[in-house]
Amino acid sequence: MRRGHLPIRTCIGCLQKKRQDELIRLEMTPEGNVIINEKRGKSKRGYYLCPTLNCFTMAKKRSKLAQSLRGEEFFLSFKERLSQEAPR
Repeated sequence: MRRGHLPIRTCIGCLQKKRQDELIRLEMTPEGNVIINEKRGKSKRGYYLCPTLNCFTMAKKRSKLAQSLRGEEFFLSFKERLSQEAPR
Protein backbone atom coordinates (compact mmCIF):
# COMPACT_ATOMS: atom_id res chain seq x y z
CA MET A 1 0.00 0.00 0.00
CA ARG A 2 1.37 3.41 -0.98
CA ARG A 3 1.65 6.07 1.71
CA GLY A 4 0.75 9.72 1.26
CA HIS A 5 3.24 12.50 0.73
CA LEU A 6 5.26 13.50 3.82
CA PRO A 7 6.43 17.12 3.54
CA ILE A 8 10.10 17.68 4.39
CA ARG A 9 11.22 21.02 5.85
CA THR A 10 14.58 22.43 6.94
CA CYS A 11 15.22 23.58 10.51
CA ILE A 12 16.51 27.18 10.56
CA GLY A 13 18.72 26.30 13.54
CA CYS A 14 20.61 23.11 12.66
CA LEU A 15 19.74 23.16 8.92
CA GLN A 16 18.77 19.47 9.00
CA LYS A 17 15.90 18.29 6.83
CA LYS A 18 13.11 16.60 8.79
CA ARG A 19 9.47 15.70 8.39
CA GLN A 20 7.22 18.72 8.83
CA ASP A 21 5.38 17.13 11.76
CA GLU A 22 8.67 16.86 13.72
CA LEU A 23 9.30 20.62 13.60
CA ILE A 24 7.70 23.70 15.12
CA ARG A 25 6.43 26.34 12.69
CA LEU A 26 7.32 29.96 13.44
CA GLU A 27 5.65 32.90 11.73
CA MET A 28 6.02 36.64 11.72
CA THR A 29 2.83 38.58 12.42
CA PRO A 30 2.10 41.78 10.49
CA GLU A 31 3.16 43.63 13.66
CA GLY A 32 6.60 41.99 13.48
CA ASN A 33 6.17 39.54 16.37
CA VAL A 34 7.22 35.90 16.13
CA ILE A 35 4.55 33.34 16.99
CA ILE A 36 4.40 29.57 17.11
CA ASN A 37 1.70 28.50 14.67
CA GLU A 38 0.02 25.23 15.60
CA LYS A 39 -2.30 25.24 12.57
CA ARG A 40 0.47 25.54 9.97
CA GLY A 41 -0.13 27.51 6.84
CA LYS A 42 -2.07 30.45 8.24
CA SER A 43 0.51 32.83 6.78
CA LYS A 44 2.46 32.48 3.56
CA ARG A 45 5.88 32.91 5.19
CA GLY A 46 6.82 30.44 7.88
CA TYR A 47 10.03 29.04 9.31
CA TYR A 48 10.59 25.64 10.88
CA LEU A 49 12.62 24.84 13.97
CA CYS A 50 13.46 21.63 15.84
CA PRO A 51 11.87 21.58 19.31
CA THR A 52 15.24 21.87 21.10
CA LEU A 53 16.97 24.75 22.85
CA ASN A 54 20.14 23.99 20.90
CA CYS A 55 18.42 24.61 17.56
CA PHE A 56 16.70 27.69 18.94
CA THR A 57 20.09 29.10 20.04
CA MET A 58 21.63 28.41 16.63
CA ALA A 59 18.62 30.01 14.92
CA LYS A 60 19.11 33.14 17.02
CA LYS A 61 22.65 33.42 15.67
CA ARG A 62 22.11 32.76 11.96
CA SER A 63 18.44 33.10 11.08
CA LYS A 64 16.59 35.67 9.02
CA LEU A 65 14.47 35.97 12.15
CA ALA A 66 17.51 36.58 14.34
CA GLN A 67 16.50 40.07 15.40
CA SER A 68 12.99 38.98 16.38
CA LEU A 69 14.08 35.72 17.97
CA ARG A 70 16.32 37.61 20.39
CA GLY A 71 13.26 38.94 22.17
CA GLU A 72 13.28 37.77 25.77
CA GLU A 73 9.50 37.24 25.86
CA PHE A 74 9.56 34.88 22.88
CA PHE A 75 12.59 33.02 24.26
CA LEU A 76 10.88 32.43 27.62
CA SER A 77 7.63 31.24 26.04
CA PHE A 78 9.55 28.91 23.70
CA LYS A 79 11.62 27.51 26.58
CA GLU A 80 8.45 26.97 28.64
CA ARG A 81 6.79 25.13 25.76
CA LEU A 82 9.80 22.85 25.33
CA SER A 83 9.84 21.98 29.03
CA GLN A 84 6.12 21.10 28.90
CA GLU A 85 6.57 18.87 25.83
CA ALA A 86 9.73 17.14 27.07
CA PRO A 87 9.30 13.38 27.54
CA ARG A 88 9.20 12.38 31.17
